[in-house]
Amino acid sequence: MMTILALIVTLGILVTVHEYGHFWVARRCGVKVLRFSVGFGKPLFRWYDKQGTEFVIAMLPLGGYVKMLDAREGDVSEADAGYEFTSKPVAQRVAIVSAGPLANFLFAVVAYWILLMVGVTGVSPYVSGVLPGSLAEEAGFAAPTVIAQVDGKQVSTWQEARMALIERAGDSGVIVLTDADRRQYSIAVSGWLSGTDIDDPVALLGLMPLGAYLDATIDTVQVGSAAERGGIAVGDHIVAVDDQAVSGWDALVERVQASPGKPLVLDIDRDGWLLQLTVTPDRQDSGVGYLGVSPLLPELPEDFFVTLQYGPLTSLWKALNKTWDTVGMSFSMFGKMLSGAISTQNIGGPVAIAKMAGQSAASGPEVFLGFLAFISISLGVVNLLPIPVLDGGHLLYYVIEWIWGKPLPEHVQAFGFRIGSSLLVVIMVFAIVNDIVRLF
Repeated sequence: MMTILALIVTLGILVTVHEYGHFWVARRCGVKVLRFSVGFGKPLFRWYDKQGTEFVIAMLPLGGYVKMLDAREGDVSEADAGYEFTSKPVAQRVAIVSAGPLANFLFAVVAYWILLMVGVTGVSPYVSGVLPGSLAEEAGFAAPTVIAQVDGKQVSTWQEARMALIERAGDSGVIVLTDADRRQYSIAVSGWLSGTDIDDPVALLGLMPLGAYLDATIDTVQVGSAAERGGIAVGDHIVAVDDQAVSGWDALVERVQASPGKPLVLDIDRDGWLLQLTVTPDRQDSGVGYLGVSPLLPELPEDFFVTLQYGPLTSLWKALNKTWDTVGMSFSMFGKMLSGAISTQNIGGPVAIAKMAGQSAASGPEVFLGFLAFISISLGVVNLLPIPVLDGGHLLYYVIEWIWGKPLPEHVQAFGFRIGSSLLVVIMVFAIVNDIVRLF
């Protein structure tokens, strides 16, 4: 329910912002707006303003639209001829169409501005270790340390470091990491993040963030649990399960959950002494195995969490830069997907958005507002793609009209809209298929 509610709130806010951009500029340009709808399908609520515009909240909250008086869609009375969309100069039509995506970008700027003034808490990019055989190990990366720069770009949190690494998606060459001691590591990559679902570029490099990878060391043992019955004690470090080495806590959990009611032979390091214990995990109601232990958490340094907080003017400048950088990166990612430099597996649909919305909403208002800003930018970028039926396709037609001096023939525009609709359906199918693959 949290996920569904978060999705409805996310789409409701961002669609309203987008369509209000079209609405506001259309009114300023003297175009009559017939309907402002958030959602599609049967209206749930409707009301009218003094100028006769119908405002609608519809049943399916997966989009919205602003319907303007348009001679292409029906007869226009002489009294309304001056308020009709196509009668307006090209510059005004361009302004009306581009106002939706620009409103999304403006929303992101305001959201980031508020966050940076209030203060954004992030995790400092501490690296606790390097995975054997990884790209980072080949480059001689020394841990523990803190990443200070990625390709010369200053980073203060893991989020900033990941975004900087994702910007290099599809590239071949060298990624340069600089640590807090100004040591530089040149990591050679070929087709970086190509042919894969971009999940965590930090893990793909082989870097282990402090606190993200836990050793299989026991901190607590529940009374009466399978672990207590099997003789496991606080401080035990589990080295192997059934003669298979355990790389960390996640690997241990995976083996235990897959073995309900099945005896497991554990190799344990207890205060430097090696011993073997046979433990049979209990079966939970969900059907997975359960030992009844918790991991020993690493000691975190005082500056593990970083708060980024600035004054109003600095926050506004940084918000503008962050929005601009994200817009540029989004267009770059679309270009790389079209060229095949990175995989189309990275296209996400409504399920992916719903999942992220639910997770961010559960993490608190600060995280949810940052998520809204990022999705708002994505919505604006997608709508600016030069695909007929999207805002970018309309802009393309108007730019051609501006240069050519007259509109494209209607049959050419209609053909473009059919092609655009087909392309949009293909993209949506890709997104939904990717969502289903991620689910299962």
